[in-house]
Amino acid sequence: MIASGQQGELDSAVAEIHPTSVVDKHADLADDVRVGPNCVIEGKVVLGAGTRLIAGVYLNGPITCGAGNTFYPFCCIGFAPQHLGFDPAEDGSGVLIGAGNCFREGVTITRAMGQSPTTIGDHNYMMANTHAGHDAVMADHCVLGNGALLGGYVTLGDRVVLGGIAGIHQFCRAGRLAMLSGGAGITKDLPPFCTSYMTRTVGSLNLVGLRRAGYRDHVKPLQHAFDILYRQGRTNTTAVDMIEKELGDDPLCSELAQFVRGSKRGITSYARSRDAAAEQ
Repeated sequence: MIASGQQGELDSAVAEIHPTSVVDKHADLADDVRVGPNCVIEGKVVLGAGTRLIAGVYLNGPITCGAGNTFYPFCCIGFAPQHLGFDPAEDGSGVLIGAGNCFREGVTITRAMGQSPTTIGDHNYMMANTHAGHDAVMADHCVLGNGALLGGYVTLGDRVVLGGIAGIHQFCRAGRLAMLSGGAGITKDLPPFCTSYMTRTVGSLNLVGLRRAGYRDHVKPLQHAFDILYRQGRTNTTAVDMIEKELGDDPLCSELAQFVRGSKRGITSYARSRDAAAEQ
C-alpha cells in the first residue's frame, strides 16, 4: 500500500485523497474520486467517477464499483465470507457494485465464494449496519432499513424493501417489489409483489409499492392471482397452472407464476391472521 502523499505511483490520477488515508498502488480510481480521512483501499479496487468515501471506509479488493457511489464511515466492503470453510487469504470472486448506490454507516458486504462476485446493482440504499453476505445478488432500487441482513446467496429483485433488522435466510429469494416488514424474517422465497408482516409469513400484496411503481392497472389481476396462490388451499403447482391459464396475459401475474414455479426452497406461507402467524 501507499499513502496519499505518493499519488504519483497510483495507476490513475486522483483528484482528492486525504493525507491520513492509504491507497494501494493497484487501485484504479477515477479522476474525481474523493477519499476522506482514515480510509483504506487495499488490493485491486476500481472506483468509478464521482465516488465518495466520506471517512473511515475500508475497501478490500477485488472490488469493482461504478460511478456515483457514496460510502459513509465504517463501511467494510470485500472482506472474507463469514464462513468457516473459506480461507480468508483467498481473493475469491470479490464484489461488483453498480452505480448511484448509497452505503450508510457500518455497512458490510463480503466477497463471494463462488465463480461470480457478490453483486449490488444500481441506485440501492443500504442504511446503517446492514449486511449482504457472500454471493448475494441485489438488483436495482432496493432499500434495506437499519440492521437488515441478507444471508449468503440471497437474491433480491428490483425495488425490494426490507424494514429495520429484517432478515433473509441464506439461499432465499425476494422477488421484485416484495417487502419485508421491520423485525421480520423469512426462510423461504418471498414472491414478487408480496409483503411479509411477520416472520415466515406472507400477509398481502404490496399495494403501496405497486401503485407507486405505476402498476395500478395490474392490482386487480394480481389480487386474483394472490387469492389463487394463497387463499384457495391449492398446491403451488396447481395454483401456478391456474394463474398462467386464467391470468397469463397480465405480465405481472405471469412473473409471479414463474417465480413460484422456479422456487427451490418453496415459498413463504400465508398468515390468515396474527394468531395463525404466531403459531408457525
